[in-house]
Amino acid sequence: MIDNTLDAAINILFSYLRDAIYAPGKASLTVEDLPEYLQDLGSGIKYYTKCVMETSAFASALSKGALDDAMPSRGNEIAAPLKSLQASLKHLTWQAQQIARGDYNQRVTFMGDFTSAFNIMVQQLAEREQNLENQIHQIKNKTAALEQGNLLLTSLLHYVPQQIYVIDKMTKKVLLTNNIAADEVIKNISYSEEILSLISKHGELESGRELDIVYEHDGVKRDFIVKCFFLEWHNTEAAVYVINDISETRKEIADLEEYAYRDSLTQLYNRAYGMKILDIWLHEKREFSLIFIDLDGLKYVNDEFGHEEGNIFITRACGHFRDFSDNAVVCRIGGDEFMILASCWSYDEANTRMSEITTNLRNDEYQMDKEFSYSMSFGISSVNKNNRLSASEILSIADFRMYDDKKKNKLQAKKERESNNY
Repeated sequence: MIDNTLDAAINILFSYLRDAIYAPGKASLTVEDLPEYLQDLGSGIKYYTKCVMETSAFASALSKGALDDAMPSRGNEIAAPLKSLQASLKHLTWQAQQIARGDYNQRVTFMGDFTSAFNIMVQQLAEREQNLENQIHQIKNKTAALEQGNLLLTSLLHYVPQQIYVIDKMTKKVLLTNNIAADEVIKNISYSEEILSLISKHGELESGRELDIVYEHDGVKRDFIVKCFFLEWHNTEAAVYVINDISETRKEIADLEEYAYRDSLTQLYNRAYGMKILDIWLHEKREFSLIFIDLDGLKYVNDEFGHEEGNIFITRACGHFRDFSDNAVVCRIGGDEFMILASCWSYDEANTRMSEITTNLRNDEYQMDKEFSYSMSFGISSVNKNNRLSASEILSIADFRMYDDKKKNKLQAKKERESNNY
């Protein structure tokens, strides 16, 4: 009789544990159904199972980036390591936010190999920003020096590097040019006439006002800043136009901006540029697809075959990403993470194209004779003109779908390995 009672109790406990593992929603244990001498054991198993289920839910929330969801109870010591990880991730998130605000003094002192990579990245960001600030400061100083030179134009008329035209306000006749302007007139009369024509199209300028003029000739675009001053010239009401060619300066500034938005290894756009374009497209109510990409196994390639092979993996993958379409914006937003913004691409169109790129990457000729193979996972979030989601919400959707794709890829790879073993 005792054996039958014990067997029944064991079956109750075993069924409860089985449901707790495979069907948590239906797992239920009534301690009073057990023999009295097993009820303390049943209560302990029930509490232990509750702690395990809490820990599993907490781990699942952390894996999706939900750092404050599914918090386990205070007495759950099983979840203690995950609670410590949560605290570290929240602190790391705060540090990343501080860095985004320009605080490059943040450093990570935990998380193993990630520590070195993170700290090097922050140091490089600080150095790049300082270099850019220095160069921009130099350009601003150069521009300020040019403006100060403009104040001396009346006394140094024939010696300054700007073109100067003195124009009769009534007849629009050119009364005087300085040496630089005279040289341009001699070389190309239509050039000077067209510049003055562009100025006149803006109407009569106020004294001291600046005007930007863009002039194109023979496929070459030149940028000018024009300043206008009024004076009496030999009893004639005249306007003085000081024309400064700033084409090279603007090119330098454009080159600096381009440099700031490029990833040094791949020459793709970086995260800052990608987020800028994403915000612009959302403001414009544009329809597009955002594709989030993660390279599978990059850490394995780096660890087993060296970072040079890892960099080759990255650059080879980038070559395939660039093939998405001519007008797609391709960005590297992290070590092995990439984002593609494809204007006017639907979810199905983007999914079909990404499936082709995935196949092309797997068949990349470089890694055909290697001991590793290239692969990637991706997730797509499509946006229409009625979109109400924020940029971060759109990214989260694509990121979640990418991780779902990664799980499927890992499962498929496992099946293939098991099939090969047979």
